[in-house]
Amino acid sequence: MNFTYSKVKNDIWEVIKDKTDFVYESASNCDVCREHSEWEYDPEGFENEPAECTEHYEHDACRYFYANDSGYSDSSAPACVVGNWFVLEKFSTEDLAVDSWEALEGHGVRNLLKESKIDIDAEAVAFLNNMQTNQDTGLSWGDAFERSVLQTEGQSDE
Repeated sequence: MNFTYSKVKNDIWEVIKDKTDFVYESASNCDVCREHSEWEYDPEGFENEPAECTEHYEHDACRYFYANDSGYSDSSAPACVVGNWFVLEKFSTEDLAVDSWEALEGHGVRNLLKESKIDIDAEAVAFLNNMQTNQDTGLSWGDAFERSVLQTEGQSDE
């Protein structure tokens, strides 16, 4: 299947239509990430290490999938808007050309799709990249969608 901009835009709308007010909190605003980043390793007090964040990857990037109890990506629990799209489309790790769901984390969608086995138009990739970027700056999914459409269709300089 060829993923056109029109199809991807409609599919992303299906993902967000009931969650347009949802804001994916950035790692810089995450108390769990901040606490873990400020923690200093102490070999004698290792058991006091703060919990790892299940929403952010290495206290930096939004995760495609929430981490499970073992700290690895759980493909049944999509996190960011693009992870939700991966689930909607029922992509496999093979489709995305990775060995595990965890291997996706920390990589931008543009690079992931470039390496994938998915037939997707450049305009659709640009739209997904815009969605991911706008979400990661703290916009609600609805606002990120509107801005991404304008950016992708060349109607905005932002």
